[in-house]
Amino acid sequence: MSDRCSWLDEWCPECRVAPGTRCRRYRWDTGGQPTTHLHIARGWRERSCPTCRASPGEPCRTPSGREASRVHTARLRRSRAELLWGTEVWEELERRGATIAVVPFSGHAGRGGSTATIVLSRVVGRQLVDVERWTSRDELAYALEAPVWDRFGSFAGQPFVRGEVIWSGEDRTVVIAGTRGDRPFEENVT
Repeated sequence: MSDRCSWLDEWCPECRVAPGTRCRRYRWDTGGQPTTHLHIARGWRERSCPTCRASPGEPCRTPSGREASRVHTARLRRSRAELLWGTEVWEELERRGATIAVVPFSGHAGRGGSTATIVLSRVVGRQLVDVERWTSRDELAYALEAPVWDRFGSFAGQPFVRGEVIWSGEDRTVVIAGTRGDRPFEENVT
């Protein structure tokens, strides 16, 4: 699973940032710039370990059965079924017959954030036709809402933020647009 919202409950093994904060570019640079995406290693607890066969949520084990002193390296990489950035998300949208995906979200400091019903659509003639609407959690849903958690983390220090992540398959762009407090914003996600 790649539920990035739950990744924020953990320390990042790669850049060592605290739970709830966005990942940084350099581990040794405590004032470094936030990255545009959470590090893949941060989701290790959501994955099973291919080395010791530990289930998601369980710590890694040594061959004698004791808890390992650190997480196995294989568990810090994405699993085979995880959809992440890149062509995989676009290919999955095409497979489902969608050219546009919209993920509404909201959140603020002290309360965290949440996403609402995800809508997949395509353009037919000059009209936008809904292909699929769902709130269930699958890999595509996690991948589509990932820019929210990558951009805002756990919403610490944020005023009330409400907006949408818009995935456009025609030009393969991802845009986050909405309001932060009472100010509108629009950002391209790369």
